[in-house]
Amino acid sequence: MEITDVIVHTLSLSNVEDVANGTQDAAIIEVTTDEGITGIGEADSSPAVVEAIVNAPRSHDKSTGLKEVVVGRDPFDVQVLWDEMFDKSYYYGRKGAAITAISGIDMALWDIMGKVTGKPIHKLIGGKKCNEVRAYASTLFPEDPMNTEYMRRQSEQILEDGFTAVKFGWGSFGQDVEHDHELLGAARDILGPNFDIMVDAGMTYGWDTKRAIKTTKSLDKAHNLFWMEEPVFADNVEGYAEISNATETRIVGGEEEYTAYGFRDFISRGNVDGVQPDVARSGGITHMNKIASLAAQSGIPFLPHGYSTDILVAASLHLIAANPNAPLLEYCIEDSPLRWDVVEEDLDVEDGYVSVPTDPGLGVTLDRDTIAKYRTKLLC
Repeated sequence: MEITDVIVHTLSLSNVEDVANGTQDAAIIEVTTDEGITGIGEADSSPAVVEAIVNAPRSHDKSTGLKEVVVGRDPFDVQVLWDEMFDKSYYYGRKGAAITAISGIDMALWDIMGKVTGKPIHKLIGGKKCNEVRAYASTLFPEDPMNTEYMRRQSEQILEDGFTAVKFGWGSFGQDVEHDHELLGAARDILGPNFDIMVDAGMTYGWDTKRAIKTTKSLDKAHNLFWMEEPVFADNVEGYAEISNATETRIVGGEEEYTAYGFRDFISRGNVDGVQPDVARSGGITHMNKIASLAAQSGIPFLPHGYSTDILVAASLHLIAANPNAPLLEYCIEDSPLRWDVVEEDLDVEDGYVSVPTDPGLGVTLDRDTIAKYRTKLLC
């Protein structure tokens, strides 16, 4: 079997707003083979940039488009191909969009292997410890920092949908600590004292570690946070350690990190209480398993980030099922067709849990009508 092509479907809503909402566009990758079996994956980055990285012509041994690296190769050689894609994109890669593009291709290769063998991906990476995974609803704070009514409505819907945990992030959070208290208080009033509430600070405190410590302590004391996520910049690793050492709150992060090499330092120097790599950003199935092992060796949970399509959700479910230190699934609840309609299958929440796919490969199928409807022609 040989790879014959790598196709990037660049999808976008008609109006992409300047907000931290990853469901407004998507880069969906298909890898085709000479035996008619196709794998799908996702790269969570700018679709235009991903398309350029995949299709770029060779300009140097360390600066080659990813399609040129993998076409003509055996899709079962996932580790060999991962290493070659990383090596041949070194001048423009190492982190960021190049790794996300590798992630999408790698995901598609695992999908192919599952379809060829008739096995779901979790069977190929060690089996599954569970048939379903506890999911937490993931949504944004309102852009208006005084909109407590939004928090109440969202919380009521989250309860109605059967979740037992929620994460609010980004939006207006961090603009004013009193407003942050009011927003979280409104949610806690609806959700009750035993519901797990996480906060994603969206790196709002930057390099200001002292402010991050003070605010984390204040919010946790008032609202009993399950964790504080990404309080400071990803490169402020020492800041993570200071916050973790100075507070009793779980401090987690990692969605802005891309490789096992980076996570090794993030874990050892950042003293975090959990890591959140994203399968569509952090090297795909092949590399995420390495990051999960690093976390396990350090005695901390592996908490995959995910705020995009059900392709990503399916891949995360396989990884969580196969890794014993992975207790939770991030489940984006944004109202976007690119969140819900990219695949034909429904990965629904029932009583706070999502079932692990059991069909071969990822276990999900592209909805061709959605792909056609939202495909965007990009200038690159």
